[in-house]
Amino acid sequence: MAQSYEVYILNRPVIFGSEAPVDAAGLVLNEPSEDVLKSLPGLLRQRADIAGVWLVAADVEALWIRFCMGYREVLAAGCIVENDLGEVLWMKRNGRWDLPKGKVEPGERIEDAALREVTEETGIAALTLQEPLGQTYHTYEMNGNVELKTTFWFRALHTGGRTAGTPQAEEGISAIEWVPRPIPAAILSSTFASLRRLIGE
Repeated sequence: MAQSYEVYILNRPVIFGSEAPVDAAGLVLNEPSEDVLKSLPGLLRQRADIAGVWLVAADVEALWIRFCMGYREVLAAGCIVENDLGEVLWMKRNGRWDLPKGKVEPGERIEDAALREVTEETGIAALTLQEPLGQTYHTYEMNGNVELKTTFWFRALHTGGRTAGTPQAEEGISAIEWVPRPIPAAILSSTFASLRRLIGE
């Protein structure tokens, strides 16, 4: 299968591929120019009715590189943490449900960053890193700069059952909860689209 990428801009998917499905929901743009790539955030900001965008090109890799060159890239790592009861660790950050993640420090291994961020943001330790779950991409503005964050995700196991967490208040985290599967709709509707896809619900 040809390489494809999916980045979230304003919580909506922008998919890079060699073709769009016949029933593709949203806007389909063929061989987009540099100007089109730069205009995507503004377009999505103005058009709440656009569910997502398909960017189609013969050379998907080259198109993705051109897109990335328009952003300052930030590397991050995070975990889907499960306890020995099969529950998933969620936290409420700035009023939204989220999974623990954060920036990779210079010289730090991605795996170490993923575990460190879980403990810093939630106070949950006794973690064992499991298999990688892939990457998510999303854009945002920070101090007037547009940034593209690549987050590497891992599954992690916590052996302490429903250990009480300690929310990292300075990061806007106000609550920590162990949540049984299937994840309740109240949480899924208040999290990011990229995380709903990542967690498979």
